[in-house]
This record gives sequence, C-alpha cells and structure tokens, in this order.
Amino acid sequence: MTMTLKSSDLFTFVKLVAKLFKSSEPPAICFHPNGNSLKLCAFGRDAILTMQVDRGGSCDAFAMRLDDLKSLAGTKTGELSFDLQKNAVQIRSGEVLHRFLTGKTVNALPHQPANTSTFPKERLLNALTNAMLCVDKDTAKSNLTGICLRGATSQIVSTSGVQLLVQDGFDFDTWGESDVICPVSKIFTSKEVREIDADDIAVGLVSGHVYFSLGNVEFYLKAIDGRFPKVSQLLEPAEGTTYLNVHPTDVQFILDRIDKLPGGTSNESPVYLSLDVAQWIRAYDTEQKTGVTLELSRSKYAGQPVSVSLNRQFLKNALQFACWKIGIDPTGDRALIFKGDDKTFVCMPLTGKEPEAESMEVIASATQPAVSPVASKVAAPTPALAPTPVKRRRRTVKRDVVTPTAGKATLLLTAEKIRTDLRNSLLQVNSLIREVKAQRQKDRLLQNTMDNLRKLSL
Repeated sequence: MTMTLKSSDLFTFVKLVAKLFKSSEPPAICFHPNGNSLKLCAFGRDAILTMQVDRGGSCDAFAMRLDDLKSLAGTKTGELSFDLQKNAVQIRSGEVLHRFLTGKTVNALPHQPANTSTFPKERLLNALTNAMLCVDKDTAKSNLTGICLRGATSQIVSTSGVQLLVQDGFDFDTWGESDVICPVSKIFTSKEVREIDADDIAVGLVSGHVYFSLGNVEFYLKAIDGRFPKVSQLLEPAEGTTYLNVHPTDVQFILDRIDKLPGGTSNESPVYLSLDVAQWIRAYDTEQKTGVTLELSRSKYAGQPVSVSLNRQFLKNALQFACWKIGIDPTGDRALIFKGDDKTFVCMPLTGKEPEAESMEVIASATQPAVSPVASKVAAPTPALAPTPVKRRRRTVKRDVVTPTAGKATLLLTAEKIRTDLRNSLLQVNSLIREVKAQRQKDRLLQNTMDNLRKLSL
C-alpha cells in the first residue's frame, strides 16, 4: 500500500510534538487512516496530540519511532511517498529513500468529549499564556503548578502562593460548577498553534483529560488531581483603600524602564511605590547608596497618602496584564489589588525598611504628548508614542535673576529648576520624617523597658 503526504504537514506535526511533550519522554507515533484523510497521532503518558492532514493513496494504520519521523521533517516543501510493507515502511523524499521499522502496537484514536465550550482562539491562548506566568513551577503542591478553569465563576485562575491572576469571561459550562486544573504547556505559546487556520478553540473534558480543538489539530492534557485554593477573599479590597489609576502613557513609561532600575538583582528586587504630593516609583542601589525615582506625571490617586514596597516583577506582570488600577491598603495588612477590565491581579507587599540614598535621580514622564503644530494641520492625529521623559538630577542650582524684560523661555527654565529643587527637597524631607518616626518608636520602647526595670527593682 502506498500513500503521499505533504512535507509541510509533517514538519508542523513534529513542531507541535516538541511543544507538547518532554524530550525525556518521547511519545508513541501512530498513523490512522480517517476516510480520505490521515490522522497523525502522538500518545504520551500525560498528553495526546492528533493532527488531521490530506493524503493521497491508501494505507493501513501503523506506528513509527519519533526519531525516525524527525529525520523526515527537515523541509517544508515537496511530498513524501510512503510504501507500507510488512513490519517496515519505505519513504521517499525527493531522490532520497528511507526505510524504517514499523511498530507492532498501534494506539486507538482517543475519544472526543460529547460537549465543548467555544472561545475566540487569540483570546483564550493569550489568557492561558498570561496564566502560565503566575504558577509555581517548583512547588511540591501539584495544584499550584496548573491553571484552574473554574466552571462556577467562568474564570481562569492561576497562583503561585504570592501572586494571583483571575481572568473573567470564560464560561466552561461543559463541566458545570466544578474546577478543572489544567497543566501548563508550551503548546499554548507556540507559533504553530497560533498559525492554525481557525478562529475559535473548543474546550471540553473527556476521560480525565482537558481537550482542546482548533482547525485540524486536537490535543489532550491530563487534568491535575487536586483541589485549587480558595482565593475569593483575596479579591475584596480593605476599607479605606487608596487607589492609583496609572495613565496608559505612564504604563509604557514604567515598562520601558523597570528592568533598568537599580536593585534588580537583590533579594525580592523591590521597588517602592509612594503616593503623596505626586506619584513615584523608587528603586535603590544599596551598595552605592544611590537611587532612581520614576515620577508618574499623568497618573492620579484617590485616598490617603500611602507608601508600599513590592516585587518589581509582580508590578511588571500586572501592567502587562492591563491591570492599571492599583488598590493599596494603607495599613499594609492586605494584598495589593490590580484591576483591569476583565482581569484582577493580586500580590503581597514586601516588608522591610526603605533604603537611604545619598543621591537620587528623578525621571519624570512627560505631562503631555508632543505634537508638531505643522503636522497637526496637514495630517489626521495618530496614536501617540510614549513621550520622551525628562531627566532631572539632584544638584545645587544657582538661581537666575529674572528681570521684567526676561523672555518666556527664561521664565520657564527658571520655573523648571525651582520645581526640581522642591521635588528633591521633598524626597529628603520624607526620608527624614521616616527616620524620626523610627527613632521615636525606639525611644518609647527604651523608656518602657527602663520603667519596667525600675518597678522590678522596687
């Protein structure tokens, strides 16, 4: 029996296998005739992959080794001709003829679920990719290594124990109000899956596996057996919570610089978010006793002034998830809550004293996007890129004497210098206030200790 296959189909199948299965546990490869087409199948311990492709000719079902299949998948063009013989198959690729042994055991095709839920492909893949960033891959608790598909609340939930992401609007009605914990997989992020000609993904549950189907590809991931932690109480803000609304321009301003801020290699890589007369994010090089302050000029907050420390990677995750409204408990007892349109990200604040800095660089985001007066008359407005920030360093500034005849440029320059000095002075005053408060608390503790000792001596 002979048949032909496109080399491009085999190439894509091998790429998908590499994403779904661990290299240390190669799957069994089976070829299943399915009407006028063929199903390429890979069977592993915890996953199954099928891909339906066109074929010419006819053949019986047979099995091959994955390594043999990989040797045929080096090109995306042309056709492969299969000549199935007893216990072997001859495959011609151009002028090259290969001969491989075939397997004695051919796995049966997996069952499909009776009911599925359908979601837009890009939306579901993006949600699963986001969820993968918030799982704990190293924990012994298997339920924290997976992604919870929550039927009762129509949510995709993932947590590592110190960060939590909840994504709304995914109705998994096929398994009622139950929770299904799906393992993470590189296949969610693979280019090959995103390039499949399909607009939607069907999701279901069958034989203890989470089933995904899009276009001509199906894959099954063995569900994790366990109970996902209750996280609803973490989503409730504390009374008197202060809220910061980060402007989209400031979001990009932060993301462009957060990886370059000092202290990124230190334990927990902290940054300090301070809401007072302005909105600041500070980071420190404790060895050099220097710091950098990002001033969020276009963002606004409501509530009482507050300061909090958090892991910079968590802040980066939240902003990349489009969770731009930050809720901060002024008492520091509750988690930080980042809200987006259909997502909620939660992380725990860090403890510890904010370092001191002998010098502080202030980088302010621009208050208005720059627009050329000439361009605005001849072209329709386009979405503005993040404006170039204004850098300011703390320094001693010699005051310029402003005369009545000074021009507008001189007045503006002088005002900018004064504002810079005032900001730097405020940073020093805030640091001094924290020091005085800490010292006053130590004095009270010492006085109470001395009083107790006197009472004991009497």
